[in-house]
Amino acid sequence: MSFNNVNLFNLLENTQIGVVIHNASGAVEYANPAAASMLSLSLEELKDKSMDVEAWEFIDRQNRRLSYDELPVVRVLSTGKPVDNQILGIIDKTIEKTAWFNVNAYPEKHSGNGITPPFVVVYFTNITTKINDFSYKDIVQNSQDMILVTEAKNINAPLSPKIIYANEALCKHTEYSLEELIGETPRIFQGTLTDKASTDRIRQALIEQHPCTETLLNYTKTGTPFWVQMNIFPLTNDFGEVTHFAAVQRNVSEMKFQSEQLDKRNSELKRIKHDLESLVHERTSELRDANLKLEKLAYFDALTNIPNRRAFMDAFSKSLMFAKRNSYEVLVGIADVDHFKSINDNLGHGFGDEVLTIVAQTMQSFFRSEDAIGRIGGEEFAFCIVLLSQVSPHQILDRLRQKVSKLHETQPLLKSHKITVSIGAVQTNELQHKSPKQLLTYADKALYKAKNSGRNTVECIQEGENISPISAPKPLDDKSRKVL
Repeated sequence: MSFNNVNLFNLLENTQIGVVIHNASGAVEYANPAAASMLSLSLEELKDKSMDVEAWEFIDRQNRRLSYDELPVVRVLSTGKPVDNQILGIIDKTIEKTAWFNVNAYPEKHSGNGITPPFVVVYFTNITTKINDFSYKDIVQNSQDMILVTEAKNINAPLSPKIIYANEALCKHTEYSLEELIGETPRIFQGTLTDKASTDRIRQALIEQHPCTETLLNYTKTGTPFWVQMNIFPLTNDFGEVTHFAAVQRNVSEMKFQSEQLDKRNSELKRIKHDLESLVHERTSELRDANLKLEKLAYFDALTNIPNRRAFMDAFSKSLMFAKRNSYEVLVGIADVDHFKSINDNLGHGFGDEVLTIVAQTMQSFFRSEDAIGRIGGEEFAFCIVLLSQVSPHQILDRLRQKVSKLHETQPLLKSHKITVSIGAVQTNELQHKSPKQLLTYADKALYKAKNSGRNTVECIQEGENISPISAPKPLDDKSRKVL
């Protein structure tokens, strides 16, 4: 061994940088003590593991598992070109921890074919301490902004892109658990009033892998609308490939409403000259109250204070989509106050309004918060229940009927006036080709049958019964129903 070779060997043996030399097949020929120490392996163990692909698990900074072809040694062997500063992690499966390395690799020489090098020198340093100085995940998880991460593939697929991460703020605000969101698409937050032009712009940006900013109307799990300003941007791996999209969202419902109102009142504000600080405080309070009132008027029935027809249909559609995705049954029904025209004629419209309010409150306390209910017109109340387990729909409906029929015993306003309801419903899990309108039509036909059976009764069409428009009785129009 020459003097220069001796010096080089001593340098490799004593340097703090890990050095590993691979032959043309990828097997380890040499590893210095620093490399063996960093990898917690002897030279013999390293040689044995070097050709066993399953013995190693490498990941990139996005925690994506690297394939064999992405490893530095294989890249140099296949291209003959050096690899500079590739950051990768090695997972120790025994203790479930990851060691992070900054890796460089280069071909020692080229063979006659000018491509495959006979040796590849890999040198690396352990940067685990630098990587773990703080946790990006902790920052994201505890952020007050809503943060969502999706896959970057299959943008136009019906159930894509799939959600792979949501932080605590997003789960809390949308009322979905992390388990309910994983594997879903962000479209789960959209509803009938979500602006299609905005969603089209978002989809195009994702296809082109460009960042975008949009303000969008979203909905919580229970159907409550809220405005979000979202910044969406692509995430790339070490090779510059887009693998995921991240969305940082902020609730701007109040800000948006205030902006609209301030524009309308601009002329009025110009006329006001006194104390600016007092004025701003006053107007902000007024706008907040007005926002709440407008939202309530838009989605809640003014008389009974339960969801109106518009809000019910929106929540009904969401429940139906949820049931379809998870193959659950639904129970859809309409409850109609019996002899309501006679109540109005004989006891006055004020008393009739009290009856509707008490029945609405009874239904609201009877159904679960996740069930869709609403006043859909006159004395009619509709509901949709997703049946998560085997239950008797008829028992549920009859309990509701009985509860209403005993209200006069507990409600002083009703005194000796017994109030009853007739209920028509349909139970089915065959939802693929059924719309909310169709299911309400079936429930309406069942209600017609309940009315004809003497009122204060329940009629439930079970799955498998003939519920076609031909065999079912013709539904009543609003005018004829009020006479019943």
